[in-house]
Amino acid sequence: MTGQPWRLENGGHIDRSCSLSFAFDGKIMEGHPGDTLASALLANGTHLVGRSFKYHRPRGIFSAGVEEPNALVELRTGNRQEPNSLATTTELFDGLEASSQNRWPNLRFDFSQANGALSRFLPAGFYYKTFMWPANLWLTYEHFIRKAAGMGIASRESDPDRYESRSAHCDVLVVGGGPAGLTAAMTAAEIGERVIVLEQAPHFGGWLRREKRTIDGSPAMDWVDAVSTRLSAMADVRVLTRTSAFGYYDHNMITAVERVQDHVPKSDPFLPRQRLWSIRAKRVVLATGAVEQPIVFPENDRPGVMLAGAARTYINEYGVLPGRMAVLQTNNDNAYRSAIDLLDAGARVTAVLDVRDHVDGHLPNQVRDRGVPILQGYGVVETKGYFAIRQVLARPLVGGPVRRYDCDLLCVSGGWAPQVHLHSQSGGKVVFDAEKGCFLPSEARQNCVSIGSAAGLFTLKDCLKGANGDDVPEQAIKPTWSLPNAPGRHGKCFVDFQDDVTAEDVALAHREGYVSVEHLKRYTTLGMGTDQGKTSNVTGLAIMAKLKGQNIPAVGTTKFRPPYTAVSMGAMAGRAVGHHFQPLRRSPMDNWHHDNGCKWVDAGLWRRPHFYTRPGEDVNSAALREGRTVRAGVGIVDVSTLGKIDIQGPDAAELLNRIYVNGWKKLAVGKARYGVMLREDGMAYDDGTTSRLSENH
Repeated sequence: MTGQPWRLENGGHIDRSCSLSFAFDGKIMEGHPGDTLASALLANGTHLVGRSFKYHRPRGIFSAGVEEPNALVELRTGNRQEPNSLATTTELFDGLEASSQNRWPNLRFDFSQANGALSRFLPAGFYYKTFMWPANLWLTYEHFIRKAAGMGIASRESDPDRYESRSAHCDVLVVGGGPAGLTAAMTAAEIGERVIVLEQAPHFGGWLRREKRTIDGSPAMDWVDAVSTRLSAMADVRVLTRTSAFGYYDHNMITAVERVQDHVPKSDPFLPRQRLWSIRAKRVVLATGAVEQPIVFPENDRPGVMLAGAARTYINEYGVLPGRMAVLQTNNDNAYRSAIDLLDAGARVTAVLDVRDHVDGHLPNQVRDRGVPILQGYGVVETKGYFAIRQVLARPLVGGPVRRYDCDLLCVSGGWAPQVHLHSQSGGKVVFDAEKGCFLPSEARQNCVSIGSAAGLFTLKDCLKGANGDDVPEQAIKPTWSLPNAPGRHGKCFVDFQDDVTAEDVALAHREGYVSVEHLKRYTTLGMGTDQGKTSNVTGLAIMAKLKGQNIPAVGTTKFRPPYTAVSMGAMAGRAVGHHFQPLRRSPMDNWHHDNGCKWVDAGLWRRPHFYTRPGEDVNSAALREGRTVRAGVGIVDVSTLGKIDIQGPDAAELLNRIYVNGWKKLAVGKARYGVMLREDGMAYDDGTTSRLSENH
């Protein structure tokens, strides 16, 4: 497989018997069914995939899921062109066309990279201070600001695809198809509940697909396949893969988007591209998992810097080696699984930098036994490289000499953050766990529960029922958000990769008084990108808390708002496009109005006559003439478009007496009367006519 030099000879959940051709920035490459665009790019040795928002710095693939802040690409061309698509979740298909964005004229030479040299003049909020004078030039400034802002380019042509919406009800809705979600779904199904299971990936398994784990002595994926097969065969269970739950609303309603045909090269005209689901459930089980968090250090954004869990995902799920010479930076034992998998895949791990002063767990000892040096109490102080990382500089956190390590991959792990977005959207509260260094779901306002990693339970044992995982004891994590700069080194420490928010930007917001969480977010744009800060929010809060001399709970959290992941405008609109967007509603007298020369006006949902013209009249003269005619003679008004309320019962007339200012008890059957409603202050509120059809109707 010379065309894919970084593809492993075996392993992964891909179909090696079939090759797929795709293009990135016009270059033809190869991949396999089961690949994502990101894994196929890495297999072909493409690590540079984009440019950052403000400074246009080179950026590479950072993660392997929906939390990806860097690898945003434009997919397809023409009327199907779609910007800001995640390479990490885009399924590869034959003929896929993708291009990098936010660069000109090309990815390797981006004219706007000059912004990096001017970064001292472009701090957080610079546009609030720079373009204030002279005031009459603001529209000119705005033109260029808007031209420079934004990430991708949307097509100006009409979308040719079809979108649908659908509603469903169930007893139990399970969001997430990992080990905890599958266990919950099977438990509910076995007691006769109507169950719907949503999984955003094409297949069930969650993080088990990314690990070499066992359940009851067999490969964990054997257990996943058995449970998912049983669920699919049950009559009262609906299984929806490629379906992302993105909103949690009142009355236990979850909205989700199903990607029906995003993964196929040629769409079926009888199927929608995407389907929007509105699901109402008696009980919601949130098994949404957790997202690995980075650690902030100088020059931490170079291509080749990757989350440790993502590195082993590319190895175990896609059969791709993300680097041949790796360094790891961690504060927990879980990252050592990545070191082991890298070694098993043939990579060289030159060092593991662990911020903890004493490391002696089961997994670290496995790595140590394979000859990998573990530097305790060490942290990265700088990285070298431009289009790809080439070297890591590290030193003890308490000070000391700097060590240099050549590498093409730096794996970072700062612990895990449960995905509490849907729980928060439902009105639920979150609490900060200082020992685990993350926010956990607490009090729920609706009938929902978080389980597994989404509840801060990170072991396989906590996710299973009636089965045994291969958990090993792990040493406690040491919550660490950022590492100190070495003396004389002043590299940028990025907190939010997508919006180029640095630790210094957070410090500037603190100095200028923007210490409220919501003010910090808006002043720096922290967490306001398409990733919604999945790998940056907690770190930003921790840095602000340290600057204020408070703990993280005292600083608070931002509001998690829908959508959890990006949703296309087409899915939101569904069938309500063109003539179906606002159907033309005609009254029974529509033809008469037209024949008498009326000019139409949209009134609510109806087309109603505005006025009737005669030769030489405009709207004002026509209105005066019509008014005089009604006052001197007679006029009619077409009220068939107004709403109608059917009131029945022995107290129907008394109800009207209490609503209107005039009486209704003496209104004869077959007669109608005009009524007026008043507000509490005596001003007219509404009016209408009422007809008596029978004594109590």
